[in-house]
Formats: sequence, C-alpha cells, structure tokens
Amino acid sequence: MSTYPKPTNLRLFYDEDYDSYQKKKSFFSFIYKLAQRLNNNYKESIIKKLNVRKVLDFGAGSGEFIKHINKKGYDAWGFEPINNVKNKKIKKSMAGFKNYKFDCITAWHVLEHTEDPGRILKKLYNKLRDNGVLLLALPNYDSYDNSFYGKDWAGFDVPRHLFHFNVPSITFLAKKVGLKLIKRKPLLLDAFYVSILSEKNKKSYFSTTRGVLIGLISNILSLFNKQPSSIIYILKK
Repeated sequence: MSTYPKPTNLRLFYDEDYDSYQKKKSFFSFIYKLAQRLNNNYKESIIKKLNVRKVLDFGAGSGEFIKHINKKGYDAWGFEPINNVKNKKIKKSMAGFKNYKFDCITAWHVLEHTEDPGRILKKLYNKLRDNGVLLLALPNYDSYDNSFYGKDWAGFDVPRHLFHFNVPSITFLAKKVGLKLIKRKPLLLDAFYVSILSEKNKKSYFSTTRGVLIGLISNILSLFNKQPSSIIYILKK
C-alpha cells in the first residue's frame, strides 16, 4: 500500500519539530526521549544476540542509536541525509561508505519514508557482508491499532510515509532482493506512542489516557495474533 499522490516537496515535512529530529523541550518530547532510550536498549539486546560488530544505522535521525551502541563497544556508523547531526561517525551520503561492508545494517522506521523500497533494500543488501543481517523496524498495517483508528492511525504519517507495510509485503520484498526473513520482534512501546498520536489526530479529550489504553489492548492482542503495532524484521543475507 502506498501514499498517493506522492508529495514533490517532501523535505519540507521534516523540520526540528519532527519527532526523530526535535530539540525543543516539552513534556511530550521528554516522554519521547525516555521511550527512545528504552527502545535503544531493547534494539541493542537484539543485536547482541546476532554476534556482530560493524554496524550501519541507515537513516540515523538524531544519531542517538549510534551513540548508544558505540558506547556498548560496537563499531557503529550512521547515514543521515536530512537532519544535520554533529557526529563524525554519521555521514550525509552513502558514498562515504563506498569501501565499507557491514555485519549488520539497521533501518529503524526508515523504509516507509523512501520512494523506492525495493531499490533501497537491494542497496543495503549489497553493503552487507556474507551472512550479514538487516534489521528493519516498520509500522504494521495489520495491527489492531490501525484497524481501530482507521484513517486517523498515526502509523500512516502521511505524507512522510510513502509506503505502508505488513508481514507479507516485507517477506515478498526481502525474498526479491535475496534476503530471508528469519525472525520478527515486536516494538511494544510503539503501540502506546502511535495510539496517543492517533487520539491527537482525532482531537480526543484525554488523548494520552485513551491512547495508553488502546496501546495496551493492541499489545495484549498481539501476544495472540502476532500483529503488533510495529515490527522489527530480522533478515539474513
């Protein structure tokens, strides 16, 4: 599923107020940063089990994940073409990694922003070493919170999200470029974040309380239907 029509001035929708880039201080940004730290620990725990060392974070955003895993002893680099990040290990062009190969490449909520996901997956495949691993985090179109909120679902995030994925579509794309889906992991905190934003889209009263409740329901149901709000796909070359 894709967004139509695609905007011609997409970069205008990424500014300092965009969640992954924001520097302004507010209660919501504080909660976002707290959830980000928890998620970074969770993501690193997944990577730790993969026995990798050299990592590329494709679409590094604020660069927080790069800083986090470098502190954990990884040789971690980032690619971030839009946000200006003061970190010598984050480059604005993939040309800066021309002679690099990576054990692991991560793309946390990035593929849905790209104009040609298949081409991007192929590019990332080519930057992996043999038996390398690609981790993709994506909103799940088949989640309960999407079915509950419909057009107000924050996971759509139009126009920034150009494509909308579920398990079959990622499995198909991965197979097409030579990657095998070996495991899926839920991003449980995303259900609360997405549901709160969805309530704000609806202009609901008590949006935070209502969002937490729907996020909790979504997470409980995902224990049975395996369809969480967001999924980390672990793909192997």
